Amino acid sequence: MRKYFIHNDEVENGPFDIEQLKTIKIKNETPIWYDGLQNWTIAGNVEELKSIIEVTSTPPKFEKFAHQNTNANPPSFTKPSYENNQNSEPKKSKTMRNVLIGVGVLALVFIGLSLVSNDPEPIYNENGEFIGIDNSQVTVDAETDRINEELTIKNRNYRNNFEKYIRVTTNEYTYYELGGINNLDVIVTNDTDYMLNEVNVNIDYIKDNGEIFKSEIVTLNNIPAHQNKSASAPESNRGTSVEVRMDGITSKKMHFCFYATNGIGTYAEPENPNDPYFCK
Repeated sequence: MRKYFIHNDEVENGPFDIEQLKTIKIKNETPIWYDGLQNWTIAGNVEELKSIIEVTSTPPKFEKFAHQNTNANPPSFTKPSYENNQNSEPKKSKTMRNVLIGVGVLALVFIGLSLVSNDPEPIYNENGEFIGIDNSQVTVDAETDRINEELTIKNRNYRNNFEKYIRVTTNEYTYYELGGINNLDVIVTNDTDYMLNEVNVNIDYIKDNGEIFKSEIVTLNNIPAHQNKSASAPESNRGTSVEVRMDGITSKKMHFCFYATNGIGTYAEPENPNDPYFCK
């Protein structure tokens, strides 16, 4: 099922399926993106979303029609007066002034409509009398804010507790009593809701006396959400066991960047100490 992302001019939110978008009540001009699009577009340009777009326009207030003139005779003809050519220039100036005034009035009306376009719509009864305010848009905005807040909390929890959701293990590799390891695979498990774009795994080859014989780095890319992925590790002619740890993790959709120094997660001067692994 296709997943969509929306934008509220500040942050992007998602992914959502069509049923979730129905609860958000997206508008025709809501910015939207899904996998396959090169750039953002608006919901009104996506064919499968047109049926769930909320229509916010309302008809104008009804007023009775004025009685039309039913006289079948044409109006009386008035002979036009011909003025001296010297008076034509002032008339042109007056006409231009009227045009400029008209354009100015239209501009003011347009600006006024733009300023109040986000206000709740008034509701009238069948007689054209005002009866209240349509608060549906207010409800939609509140629901969108609630969803955004939930996503923020969920993603921050993933970042700050990534060891619970992202793990690295090995297979049953082969080792020799006199030293030597082969058929070694490292396995990264991703229990988050987002793809991991890159995971760097550090492998220490341990000798029988506990010393580290050598260390290697294995990189795994594009690990899907709620799946695992494995990669072959280099063989060693020394060592009887291995220890593995994650040296680096990045996820664009989760806004997550983790880097390790001697096995300890670090991020230089984080902007938010309560969310140290957040990155854009």
